[in-house]
Amino acid sequence: MTRVGRRTVLLAGAGLLGACGGDPSWTGATGRLRLATGNAGAVFFRYGEALVAEAAARVPGLEAAVVPSGGSVDNVRLVAGGRADVGFCLGDTALLALAGDAPFDAPQRLVAVCRLYDSFLQVLVRADSAVRSVRDLAGRRVEAGQAGSGTRLAVGRALAAAGLRPGEVELGADDLATGLARLRAGRTDALCFVSGYPIPAIVEAGRTLPLRALDLGAVVRPMAERYGAQYVAGPLPAGGYGLPASVETLSVKTYLVAAPDLPAPVAEAVAGVVFGRQDALTRRVPDVRQPTVAAGVFTEPLDLHPGSVRWFRERDRSLRPPGA
Repeated sequence: MTRVGRRTVLLAGAGLLGACGGDPSWTGATGRLRLATGNAGAVFFRYGEALVAEAAARVPGLEAAVVPSGGSVDNVRLVAGGRADVGFCLGDTALLALAGDAPFDAPQRLVAVCRLYDSFLQVLVRADSAVRSVRDLAGRRVEAGQAGSGTRLAVGRALAAAGLRPGEVELGADDLATGLARLRAGRTDALCFVSGYPIPAIVEAGRTLPLRALDLGAVVRPMAERYGAQYVAGPLPAGGYGLPASVETLSVKTYLVAAPDLPAPVAEAVAGVVFGRQDALTRRVPDVRQPTVAAGVFTEPLDLHPGSVRWFRERDRSLRPPGA
């Protein structure tokens, strides 16, 4: 992994998260920025729109656009195939992409622009559902994410960790909006989605459709033991969706990935927007949790793009006291 100096991490960890003073050099980047996102109504898509809008406003030389997709697996394929320049990717998908394991048929050339916020596997049922645990999904239909999504990977692993066999649960492949419509109509038993919290489309649905979340605490340890540190336990609060109670769920690291040949000035500009324009991004998407510089440099197992390294180092220099 390409590492930024220890001093950068220490300064970031001290809470010095402001943007560089003056007019930073990364605002002069030129070229093309196509950002592969995810389902409409979910965090990847809304955050991606905000990043592209802020890049267009702050880096006028970049031709910035959003590329909608099914999610992490699609995004890796879009980036590796040259149809997108950067894309959101869950950590478990990134590991498979580097190794060339299914659903990929060969190792993918992939680096990280930065680490972002953590995402959460959210398994929701109607409040009046008889389903009380993951095991209760046996013999039922579950909306498990589109074929090109990281959700589908995490759901399959979570079902197996709960002791359910392949084929024991019917896995739907609808997008988020269609899955929510099915849940509302009683045509599916559960909706699963891996995303930052809260998911705006589910917040909206929860205003008129009473929901309940399944506790996934029992599946976290076996998944972490089998697949590694990309999986940790995390909370799913009750408030955002109007749930009767908060639950424990599965947290997954999230990265912004690129091909190694992405021009360094473009990668530097993207890092500058992600970390240097957070006040403006918060105004665009107030419900999306902004990532921290302290975590942003830790992208293992992905190497950090040289353009991102330059942004972190320049920021470090700008924060040093005179004569340091």
